[in-house]
Amino acid sequence: MSRPNIGKLLELFDLDRDFTDEELRVAYKDLVQVWHPDKYAHNERLKTRAENKIKELNEAYTTLRKVLNNNPGLNPRPAGAPQGSPGSGFINSIFHPTDFKEASDIAFAHALKLSVAARARLDLFHVSPERNKELISEFPKIRDTLVKWNVLPENSSQEDFRNLGFYYQKIIGFHKDTVSSILQYLDQHPSDMTVLATRQKTGAGSLLFKSVAEKVSRKSGGMTLFLQDKKDGFVTLDEGKVTLKNILIPVDDKPDPMLSVNAAFRIAQLLECGECYFTLLYVGDASGMPDFNPPAHGSWEWKKLTLGGNVVETILGVAGDISADLVVMGTQGHQGFLDALRGNTTEQVLRRGASPLLAVPERRTLKRNAWR
Repeated sequence: MSRPNIGKLLELFDLDRDFTDEELRVAYKDLVQVWHPDKYAHNERLKTRAENKIKELNEAYTTLRKVLNNNPGLNPRPAGAPQGSPGSGFINSIFHPTDFKEASDIAFAHALKLSVAARARLDLFHVSPERNKELISEFPKIRDTLVKWNVLPENSSQEDFRNLGFYYQKIIGFHKDTVSSILQYLDQHPSDMTVLATRQKTGAGSLLFKSVAEKVSRKSGGMTLFLQDKKDGFVTLDEGKVTLKNILIPVDDKPDPMLSVNAAFRIAQLLECGECYFTLLYVGDASGMPDFNPPAHGSWEWKKLTLGGNVVETILGVAGDISADLVVMGTQGHQGFLDALRGNTTEQVLRRGASPLLAVPERRTLKRNAWR
């Protein structure tokens, strides 16, 4: 595979080689507005050209994002802005695979709400074993949903939609293997967050169980938000209302506790949660509780809790006791043969828990002084 010509990509966005995350983000959104296919609905030739241009922009944007992630010498945020604050590139793209079933509706609501809040690119993805372009009509209706949420007026124009500042795509992957199709797409179009609907699995048969959701999360590399089947989550489907209030964050020395602490803080900040309670849970002797200072924000409250017992059982117990709206866990992946069979701690909590779970992979670890 040939190496991308970074110079040409920078020229496409009119950027210098020392470009920042924010400069790339703004340039991308400006060009998306210029080339949005809906602007050329009256002319099939121009619409096709615009669709090709959007594809080119998306591929170039993805490549340059990789350049930022792989070059620590570049500044991935605007000068003077705290790392990870809304608008600084915490979430630039969200990926949501759907099977068109009712169980996926709540996951779609979370993916859309976060995309609008972050002004991020939203990729809706469906895998079909047969080529049938008519499937595009089966995708969730984004404009109708935003009207129902009162984000857009009922008779909204294309300009009203573009002013929201986010862009979405509906993609059909023709493949017999759902996981392979999803991973192939993510390899070419990495996302900062994947939003998945998943089903619980318990009992003896769960020991070797490998769900589509877990496989995608483990190999995709970005954060993954899991929404349990038949559970409401923290974004209502009918109104788009955010009900995120109680957040549980299990912590340990490894992975770095600030991995999940910063992610939880930023999600709550992005969704503009008015009242939030964060419970930092360490399972083990009190002397082993990691030493760190969580970020401060208005009336939000942080509580450190130390308990003994089985790690998974304790996490599940506390999640139930505080009626956790979200569990946020940093993950190192699988550490050995037994973990590969049982699933790591995060996956075990996911399989048995009732709360939405955000898994944050270790490669997204941020500087510990980001909020000091």
